[in-house]
Formats: sequence, C-alpha cells, structure tokens
Amino acid sequence: MTLPPAQRTRLREKGKEEFERLRTETTVDGQRFELAQAGKMSDRVRFGIFARDLLTAGLIADDRALIRETLRFCASTIGRHQDPQTGEEPGRVVHEFHPYTQDDLSTRYNACETSQLFLIGAAQYPVADDGTTLSTIRDGLKAAGDYVLRHIADDLFWEDPRHAGAARYLLPVTYWKDSFLPGRRRLRFPVAYTLVQAQTVAALRALAELTEALDLGFDRAALAGQASATAAAVWRSLWDEVTDYPALALDGGQLVPGVSSDGLHMLAYLQPEDVPARRKEQLVYRAQELVTPYGFRTLSPGHPDYSPTGYHQGAVWPFEQWFIARGAWAHGLGETFQIAERVMDALAELGFAELLYWDGEGGLRGPGEVPGEGCDLQLWTASVPEGFHRLNRGGERGKR
Repeated sequence: MTLPPAQRTRLREKGKEEFERLRTETTVDGQRFELAQAGKMSDRVRFGIFARDLLTAGLIADDRALIRETLRFCASTIGRHQDPQTGEEPGRVVHEFHPYTQDDLSTRYNACETSQLFLIGAAQYPVADDGTTLSTIRDGLKAAGDYVLRHIADDLFWEDPRHAGAARYLLPVTYWKDSFLPGRRRLRFPVAYTLVQAQTVAALRALAELTEALDLGFDRAALAGQASATAAAVWRSLWDEVTDYPALALDGGQLVPGVSSDGLHMLAYLQPEDVPARRKEQLVYRAQELVTPYGFRTLSPGHPDYSPTGYHQGAVWPFEQWFIARGAWAHGLGETFQIAERVMDALAELGFAELLYWDGEGGLRGPGEVPGEGCDLQLWTASVPEGFHRLNRGGERGKR
C-alpha cells in the first residue's frame, strides 16, 4: 500500500465518521435496536437494514456495540415457520428487513448464509461491553444451529427453497453475490455455493463453542467433526480440475466453473489445516487473473460473463478485500495480503463506495459513474480502513 501513515489515519477517522452517518434505530415488536443502513446514494438511503451487511461490517471493524445489537435483532426476526413467499424457514436469519416484493415473492429471507454469520458473530463476542450475555438470544442460536445442520448432506451445505415450501426465491442467488451466478442463468436447486461451505465450516466450529456454554443440546465433538468433513468436501467435491480452481457452485450434479474472488475469500473462514498445500498453491496461482491495482476483482476476465463494470462480474468490492486479506494473513500469503490492501488507495481516491470499477487501462471509477449500480457510501466499506488497521497490528479477532 502506498498511503503514508498519516493518510491512513485520516482514512480510518473518515471511515468512522461515514459509518456514523448510516446509524439508525429500528423497532421490532416493541424492542428497539440501534443498527445501521447498508448504503446510501447522494444522502438517499438505497439499501436499508440487511443482516448480512450488519454482521459483516461489525466483524470487520470489531464494532462490539453493532454486533451486540445485530445479534439481538437477528434473534428477534429469525425464521420461525415456512413461508414460500418470503423464503422464511425455521432458524433462517433475515436478509432484508424492509424487503423488495415482486410477483407475490419477497426478498425478506433470501439469504442462505446469514445464520452462519449470526453464529460466527456470537462465538466471537460472547459477552458485550455492557455485560449482556448470549443467554438472552439462546433460542435464536439453537434455531440457527438446527438450520445449518438441516441443510447439510454429503458433507455439503445445500441451499434449497423447498425448505421454505417454495419452488424458488425472488433473488436469483442467495449468498452475497446475489445478482446472478456467472455461468448459470437459472440455478438448479439444490445448490451448494462454494464460499458458503467455508462459512458453514466456521459456523459449525462457532456452534461447537457455544453449545456447552449455553446448553444448546448439540454434540460438540460431532460438530467439530462435521466442520472438518465439510472443509474436506470443498476440495473433494467443489474443486474444478479443468480450471484448477474452486468452482463457484455445484448444482444439478454439475460444477459451475469460474475463477472468482470466492476462492480467496473463503480462506478467511478456514483454518490452515483445512487447506491442502497443493490446492492452496494452485488457488493463489490462478487468482492472479483477478489482480488489479486496487485489489482482486470478483471474476476473471477470461470468463464469458465477465464485465469490468459488472456488479458481481468483475468489479472490485472493498469489503471483500478485507476478507481476502484476513485469509491471506491466516494462511501465510503475504503477496495476496498486499494486493488486497491496495484497495485502501482506491478508498482514499473515491471514498467509501460499495464497489469500484477498473477497466484495465488505468481508469478507476465509482458507482456514481455507472448508472444504476451500487452506493457511493456503503456500511461495510466504511469499516475497511479500521479492519486493515487491526490486521496490520496483528490484533484481529476471530481466528477461524
């Protein structure tokens, strides 16, 4: 990273200021929660309250107050029954609190990995600064654990709307890259997203830590064993021998190939012993196709669906650079860390935008320059300077 120390400090402080601009209060069934909007465009709220964004931003910034409130919020709104219109099922953490609706469907529960992030966050912050303990959300944590285990078969976590009594979700994809899955115009359920497998591994280990302390009723040894088995299944069942890289997903009995940022991102949730040395070497080698002067793009230019201005098809997402750097830090990948950290230069130039575009000819653009795409202030982006500060100090929490 080329930013001098003084400029890095100013960027951290500016990020905190922008973070505060997104704070908001929300009431659910008479309970008040201090949360944050996910994103704004020109001071207009574009994305409201999303559990994924809240949990992610809190984890990056080590914002304990936000994590505490988000855990309470998730437990309050967690799925309790099947609803084919919203995608709700027991133990599924909400996606979009004020959902978008179309064709009698809603995005409210259209996220498959929010329950995993809920468990990961709970294990990393078992006691809040005010002394509040996780016993107050015990039922929600147990439901989330049941949800994760219910979706595992053949050691993989499978997303399937039939768990909600539905044929499909309103969103075409239900992990964070939810615009569409490159190489698949329509998913064939059930589908196993590769990045979600790694998040599931971390969630199972988090649940193993929580179950005895909170008497959740799970078998700690069985959870640890399943976590290791799911980690192994990533390399056995989701590695694409043609690209020599993890596939994007598995659906309809076929891999969805593509060199994407998911391969590096997932290392943040895996332990070094989970990753075979040869596979790690191959992954890092092929990921060079994703390198830009500002971090790693989401999809390789060699993919048929690549676009340098595609939302999830080639843009650089600042928050994801932190997770890539976190994984690089944990797995001893110094060069990968340095490439991911280049995003700080982009933030210094463009501010805390949701995503960045680089066209390969030196031009750096923000979402305001691509009509209809993204926010110029995004919650999890504003947390990135603080997150990199923590990584560089070696004091980052949650070594999963």
